[in-house]
Amino acid sequence: FNSILSFETLLMLFQYVPKTCQCPQAKIRIKGPFSDFKVTPKGPNCLQDEIIVIRQKNYNHVCLSTEGRQGKRLLKCCTQKDGKDSKKCIHRQDQKPRRRNRKHVKSRKVTS
Repeated sequence: FNSILSFETLLMLFQYVPKTCQCPQAKIRIKGPFSDFKVTPKGPNCLQDEIIVIRQKNYNHVCLSTEGRQGKRLLKCCTQKDGKDSKKCIHRQDQKPRRRNRKHVKSRKVTS
């Protein structure tokens, strides 16, 4: 009887699910390149979607808000890819080519 009880206790410990959100505070925008990200959908333990970004420089895990433009773009891309191949979602797809600032020089009239 004791072995069954201890086995059930161990089983419960291995199936521990956190009761709160993983991101108590999230940033609207994250500067710098990321190496990867993970989206945790809302569920019984957290009432909102969560995006955890791994920064490329120091591999820190940073929470990104789903309300900002950057977070919305990652969520949209992740749902289109069905959560697979998240690396393709990291690179900017809507980046426009930069315009060069040209100085306009007035043409001079040549008189002879």
